[in-house]
Amino acid sequence: MATSPPTRALKQLIRAHLMADPGVKALVDARVYGVHLEDADAGTVLQSGPLVVYELLSGNLRWHGAVAIQTVEVYGYSKRTADEASAVYDSVADSLQSECLKIPGISVTAVAREVQRPVDGYNSQLRAWFARGRWLLEVV
Repeated sequence: MATSPPTRALKQLIRAHLMADPGVKALVDARVYGVHLEDADAGTVLQSGPLVVYELLSGNLRWHGAVAIQTVEVYGYSKRTADEASAVYDSVADSLQSECLKIPGISVTAVAREVQRPVDGYNSQLRAWFARGRWLLEVV
């Protein structure tokens, strides 16, 4: 029986893919995180500029176990404006949409597809604007 794709490798793949994209890197530098930061950390990091957060929500395995469908929420955050948060999200969307995510040295490959267009809002705990969309990644 095939083994399921490792979750930690998928998180590494998403981050490495986004960090390799010049458009994303120009906006957020290295501020790409696989989980929301605690309040104190987020406040400090957001002072340096906008950032990206992606969180694995749920998923399922195909019957043979070698292919996973993973739901991921992607956030663009900005302390400055909702427009900047949307620009960050749009840059990430341009990088991910219908792309084959494959990075040498990372054990999984994925294809990303946006399934819910972004919603804008304000996170009062972080005191920052966000744009959040939902994605499905088919992972092998």
